[in-house]
Amino acid sequence: MKLGNVIAHIPARGGSKRVPAKNLRYLAGKPMIGYAIETGLGCPSLNELFVNTDSDTIGAYAQSLGCSVYRRPEHLGSDTASGDDFTIDFIEAKAMDTLVMISPVCPLLESADITAALAAYEASDADTLISCSSTQMQAFYEGKAVNIDPFGPLAPSQQNHPIHICNWAITIWNTAKFRELYHKFRGGYCGENRILWPLEPLKAVKISEEKDFRLAEALLRARGTTATAAAPTYWTPTTTNPLPA
Repeated sequence: MKLGNVIAHIPARGGSKRVPAKNLRYLAGKPMIGYAIETGLGCPSLNELFVNTDSDTIGAYAQSLGCSVYRRPEHLGSDTASGDDFTIDFIEAKAMDTLVMISPVCPLLESADITAALAAYEASDADTLISCSSTQMQAFYEGKAVNIDPFGPLAPSQQNHPIHICNWAITIWNTAKFRELYHKFRGGYCGENRILWPLEPLKAVKISEEKDFRLAEALLRARGTTATAAAPTYWTPTTTNPLPA
């Protein structure tokens, strides 16, 4: 898909019920949304980056980092406003061919991930890319097997059909297609011809609840500080610990 003019936005409401004001809550030394802003600003594939918000405070913080702000209409900051609604509003307000959404609640995402996702999208004929996690573990939905036969021997998990779980850390849309689908049924998020793009699980860690904050903070503090061996190392009865304690 031809990229044309590529603009990214980071949607960030001022309100949040499960974790109050989570976008501005400090996480390993900076407000959570700061990670998404720095990731977007560090991506050379983006022509422009906006924080899309209803909050003056979030807007002021974004501007302090050198990020542009799009102030969405007040009614699109409510609990009932859908992602489709605030996305079409942004598409109609800004002239772009390709829209990238960077999730503010996935703080371990990196600029290189956005560049890689855009490259995969550009090399395809898809109109939508959705980052996801993939698993071949045995799965059930409402008590019914999804990717296994429960009436036979349990096969090794690597033989199961993979299941893709959308995490929306990165989403890319062809805006003409999004607009077309939105005017058909008020929804364009899933697109029509889509790529479910696997993202490294740790980078897809998503903050939705209080416990997620604790996990993300531990991972952010550990990133870049954990000693690893140059090659796989295994314990034997005569081995001393090969890594620093």
